[in-house]
Amino acid sequence: MQTHPKFTAGSLARTKWTKDIVPEEMTVTDYCQAAVGAEFTKMADIVLDDGETRRTTVKTVPVNEALWKETAEHIYIIARNNIIMKLGGTRTGMKARWGSYLCGHCVAERLNKHGEPNPGKMSVTNAHLYHTIETDLLLGNTWEFYSWKLPHTTVEVDIFGQMTTVIAQTYHAYETRCIELFRSLVGHIPQLCDNADPTYKTKKD
Repeated sequence: MQTHPKFTAGSLARTKWTKDIVPEEMTVTDYCQAAVGAEFTKMADIVLDDGETRRTTVKTVPVNEALWKETAEHIYIIARNNIIMKLGGTRTGMKARWGSYLCGHCVAERLNKHGEPNPGKMSVTNAHLYHTIETDLLLGNTWEFYSWKLPHTTVEVDIFGQMTTVIAQTYHAYETRCIELFRSLVGHIPQLCDNADPTYKTKKD
């Protein structure tokens, strides 16, 4: 598969955007045992895509299509060979979050459908993650998504004197706590993570 034109065409992009992976030991199983109260389940495999209908080179194979497509808040784990590489959160559901990562394909080192370089306006974070996963899949390693669908939370808010039920966005707080738990167990945040939202970090004395 490494010699397929879709993958050979991305060699320059992978050289620029792939991050070196540092050996880790925190497995999904061990983390979930420590994350008491969380309910992480496997959501999808991340695999190479040599299909001709899409220009992207990686895709997901969901375990449950309906849950994958559902708009909901999730905390998710991206794992390599069952070792945690990233913890993140989303309010729009797993399919939408994966769609944003696919935008990392559109770096200037790749050509668009017209044979011209992409404008390179994608998120740098997405570009690094996308190409790191693609490179590692080409080396024969496995990548998976796990997620925890967060509980539906509402709050009562006084708006113009009328108490109104408002759906609360909570994933930022959960994400921060999950990353803090990982740091407490390992000594650092997952290597493909951005820093957590400082609003919800535990204050130190």
